[in-house]
Amino acid sequence: MLVSSTLRAGLQSGTIMSLADALTQTVIEKQSSAGRYDVMRTLRWGVCGLVLHGPYFLAGFSAIDKRLGAATSWKVVAQKTAIAQFVLFPPYLCLLFSLMGALEGHPKIIEKVQRQVPKAFLGGCIYWPIANGINFSVVPGSMRVPYLAVSAGIWNSYLSWSNQRGNQTIDSNRNQTPKIG
Repeated sequence: MLVSSTLRAGLQSGTIMSLADALTQTVIEKQSSAGRYDVMRTLRWGVCGLVLHGPYFLAGFSAIDKRLGAATSWKVVAQKTAIAQFVLFPPYLCLLFSLMGALEGHPKIIEKVQRQVPKAFLGGCIYWPIANGINFSVVPGSMRVPYLAVSAGIWNSYLSWSNQRGNQTIDSNRNQTPKIG
């Protein structure tokens, strides 16, 4: 049962993260019209969802549910949101950008993590409490999974864009020669 739940979570996350990157490249970055769509980039995001995001958050949210029980009050919702945001999210971002750096063959993974994690964490502190507040206050129970899937897709588009932009910044800094004088 645990294996099938973990695999299902990984497959769902891998699919959502792949779709989010594909949308980021084609809609936000307009790579498809320039003939520069990066299939390997989309596959890397899929791998991150499969082996990291899905299993990590399945285990993390299961632990939170076991500790706090069902979200029967706003107090419990706030506690769960705070634990997810401040306990689960920061290590996940470090793992995500490290794994992405390794899959990209990035020579300076630690620099990548140091540059990307604070920005992504701050963005998540704005985005996820709002998304979760909407989820728990207005979205009917039967629509929560689709709502969260769409919310995650939007968030993963941001992460894909931010990761790519961070790579370009690090690469341009690496290519600059120091000026003497």
